[in-house]
Amino acid sequence: MGNVKKLSEEVFSKIAAGEVIEKPSNVLKELIENSIDAHSSVINVRILGNGLKLIEVRDNGIGIEKDDLPLVIERYTTSKINNEKDLLKIQTYGFRGEALYAISKISNLQIISKTLNQDKAYLLTSSEGKILKIEPTNFNHQSGTVIKVTDLFFNTPVRKNFLSSEKLELYNLTNTFKHFSAINNNILFSLHIEDKLKYNFIPTTPESRVKEVFKLKEVQKEKIELENYRITLILSKEYKYNQKLTTYKNNFFVFVNRRIVFINEIDRIIINTFREVLGERGKIEGIISIDAPPDEVDSNIHPRKLEVRFIKPLFLKNLLQKAIKNFINNHIISKIIIDLPQENKEQKENTNWYKSINQLVKKLEEKVEKLPNITETQIPTKGQFQIPKKQQIFEKDNEKETSKEVKILHYWDNCYFLALFEDNFFIVDQHNASEKIIYSHLLKKVVDNQTMVTQKLLIPINLEIENNNENINHTLEFIEKIHFKFNIKETRDKKIMEITSYPIIININSVRETIRFIFDNFEEGITDNEEVLRNFLAKISCKSAIKKGQKLSNEELQKLFNDLLSIDNLNPHFCPHGRNVMIRISFEDINKMFEREK
Repeated sequence: MGNVKKLSEEVFSKIAAGEVIEKPSNVLKELIENSIDAHSSVINVRILGNGLKLIEVRDNGIGIEKDDLPLVIERYTTSKINNEKDLLKIQTYGFRGEALYAISKISNLQIISKTLNQDKAYLLTSSEGKILKIEPTNFNHQSGTVIKVTDLFFNTPVRKNFLSSEKLELYNLTNTFKHFSAINNNILFSLHIEDKLKYNFIPTTPESRVKEVFKLKEVQKEKIELENYRITLILSKEYKYNQKLTTYKNNFFVFVNRRIVFINEIDRIIINTFREVLGERGKIEGIISIDAPPDEVDSNIHPRKLEVRFIKPLFLKNLLQKAIKNFINNHIISKIIIDLPQENKEQKENTNWYKSINQLVKKLEEKVEKLPNITETQIPTKGQFQIPKKQQIFEKDNEKETSKEVKILHYWDNCYFLALFEDNFFIVDQHNASEKIIYSHLLKKVVDNQTMVTQKLLIPINLEIENNNENINHTLEFIEKIHFKFNIKETRDKKIMEITSYPIIININSVRETIRFIFDNFEEGITDNEEVLRNFLAKISCKSAIKKGQKLSNEELQKLFNDLLSIDNLNPHFCPHGRNVMIRISFEDINKMFEREK
């Protein structure tokens, strides 16, 4: 007799259940999805024993007919698709007919349900997938369903050994609940853990729901639509400068057609786009929702439908990057945080920060007295001063003529300068500002192939090149691409690069250092990876920028500030490495920090 044999239904069903249900949060996800598909407006969740003792989901949806109750725990039974073509236009969460089947095989299950056209509700009780009874019962609503999953994994004890700690399993349950609550703002969601109310989200606007779920003070919404694709970002506008921008520390949810997804490639696009504009620091909080035509999204590639595949991945990537950049440029700006001591006012006056700013105020009083009334800005909390949004800094007032000329008021240590522009003070770091301007232009040239203005040198700059450089041809092509003009002179033992012109945005004093850096660090294929290329351009920008200690004239400072404001493809508030470029302060804000009256 051969060794190959067909598995019994009992063994096979438990293996199949393991594909869908690995932990309690998987159960909760499937049950909430069913409730949403049933058009519920109220979904109540109850958890006991980290989900192993009880997971209960109550809703007021359309309910399940009595005759359908025994079918819902059978495999491949569903009311959501009829044929293969329906798989190409899925618009519901569930469609496979596997969730309740899988859950019932590894738990004790109760389903109470009532439809509008039924006089009574009916209760189905099952254990290990076997129906024990179906009987009439009481129900408090006109229609809806209650599903109670008890003793999860009681008949598969090995699977319990692979569960995480109780704390992590409870976190996963809560996080699953938050995912659905965040994207379904029109549904009332409540969560009870150990019979204590943990969350209660009433129907509200998308922005308010995101604020509640993520416990944010202020969020902003950005939306972009193209070719039946729509990307909506509802994210915190608070830039947390002291936090490194890393994937695991972020707190954002990604949805595709309102479905929870975990796609590494999309996460990378989001993280890297934020890094490109803001540098290595910051934290992303909120939701990013992608709505795509159902026939251009394949949701049937993962047992738990946590991943999807797109027909137009490159198109989606570009659209997502554009949406994120629009959000950053329109809503995120620099802020300055000053920790105010809690002592009395006399003690405050003796602190160094008070003396420093007080001296600054004295220097500016004569100029400020002549200024018109400054628009009131909002101070979020005592001890923290947040810069208003970018549009308020640069908006044009069509009804009222204001001076657009920047005035340089003070210059510190050949590094920072204080500028007055449109009735606001700006403290600017000259190196970071120069670096951001150069980076913006290099991106336009290398990525978008736009033109750059060059400056011809009366006396060429000569640079010796090593003959044994394997990447010399590719390096020279790259240098030429960023608009350096040069000639190569060869001798027996060396090559001389004669630079005849350079991009005018680059600091002339840094031309030699910039070219040397490119030769030392350029590698073949660096232009093939967009993330690597952008990082390389950021480093070139740093080498090419005006340095701290390089003294600039008043006219040069004015031009630097104006060039900074003219950036239209990136947020001007942060350098490519995430440091502040400029900080806006109004005189009224200074008054408030000193607790002075107007």
